[in-house]
Amino acid sequence: GYTSMTSKFNQIKHMSILGEDIKSGGDLYYSKPEQMALWYSDPAGDLMLIDGDRCIMVASGKKREVSAKANAKMRGMKNILTASLQGPMPQMGAHSITCSQTPKYYIVTAEIDSKINKSNIKKVVVSYSKSDLTLSVLKTEEADGSYTQYELTAKAFNRPIDGKYFTPSKK
Repeated sequence: GYTSMTSKFNQIKHMSILGEDIKSGGDLYYSKPEQMALWYSDPAGDLMLIDGDRCIMVASGKKREVSAKANAKMRGMKNILTASLQGPMPQMGAHSITCSQTPKYYIVTAEIDSKINKSNIKKVVVSYSKSDLTLSVLKTEEADGSYTQYELTAKAFNRPIDGKYFTPSKK
């Protein structure tokens, strides 16, 4: 296992109502047990930060802080993201988990129970690289057919991560 990870990420957000894909990307920082930050370089300045129960989002210059303790939807999302990185899928609130594989990936598909996990997410598909058994692709699907997919590349493990990456005003 690993205690920290950094990587590049590419994100595709598919909005089924609009029938369009919004692409973005940046750098991901993760430190066990519950520190994760997505620093977007495109769109520059956007941020999603999880530090324990603190969840901070910056979009188009607007900062929003939410407590995962108080906000069930945010707690659900946090559990999915951290479980994908750590491996123990049941804490996502899945009612069924299936496994499959491709030549490159082990794929775990979790059907999410909305009674347990209050996020809008209905299904999570996690692809772990066969070469190092770490997260490569995370796809979260919503009931209306919308989805968000994160693809991780240039992964590095167990390197010290400067604490500034887990505070909202890094730059």
